[in-house]
Amino acid sequence: MEPVITQEMIGDSPRMWRLYLRVGPSDLHVMLYNIATDNMLIHRRIPIDTSEGLVKGLEQAVYDNPALLGDFSRVEVVVETMRFTLIPNEIDDEETRRKIYDTVCPAGDVAEEVIYNQLPGLDCLLAWGADAELIRFLRRTFNNPRMHCHLTPLSRYFHDKSRIGNSGKMYAHLRDGAVDVMSFGRDTVRLANTYPIHDTMDAAYYIIAARKALDLNPQSDELLLAGDARERERLMPILREYLAYVMPAIFPSLMYKAGKEALETPFDLIVLPLCE
Repeated sequence: MEPVITQEMIGDSPRMWRLYLRVGPSDLHVMLYNIATDNMLIHRRIPIDTSEGLVKGLEQAVYDNPALLGDFSRVEVVVETMRFTLIPNEIDDEETRRKIYDTVCPAGDVAEEVIYNQLPGLDCLLAWGADAELIRFLRRTFNNPRMHCHLTPLSRYFHDKSRIGNSGKMYAHLRDGAVDVMSFGRDTVRLANTYPIHDTMDAAYYIIAARKALDLNPQSDELLLAGDARERERLMPILREYLAYVMPAIFPSLMYKAGKEALETPFDLIVLPLCE
């Protein structure tokens, strides 16, 4: 198969670039970002053949694109998972944290590794699990990759934005087959969850149900939508029948200089360089 990411795109100095990956159940999103030069962001979606399992398919996708194996200045990996929970920072011993995680996410058929992502300013961490074989492959293939749950960059970024203004805010991030929903207090997470969806009405249902559970005011508390632009356009008129303030999340101004491909890159990858 012809590579989607070529060495010519990167040139002879991969140390000038950062590599960002998002591993989903059926595709790999790649973002290459040269922070020293404007208009130097590359995004590609690489389908994963999962006929022999996700890990085998991911291995093949990476080895079909050997330019991804370069010595980049930084490697950040976002993993989509439905196995996660929030744990207060005051619980600081590994054994207790793992007991909490295992209670919320009982062991399945596949051996997994549990990873902890700190959420600065929110007095908690996000504990998440993924196939241990997948994590081992990522660690032995890439140079010291930093691992993130898909909710980690979104929570860090949106919490910072939620502190602007006085109205309550909820954020919904739309992507293939799921909607990520978040809401924050001044220094707490009120909600950070992912709901599987099959269509636009599923997304509307989960968003409205989550707002009711948090007692957000439909007339004054805002809802900001990020992620897939086409799905946002379908969803906004439905939600505006019930909510007064439904708006698209503003694209991060600092990333406009990265070039036009930034606008087509998954939102969680785009905000990750802003959360470091």
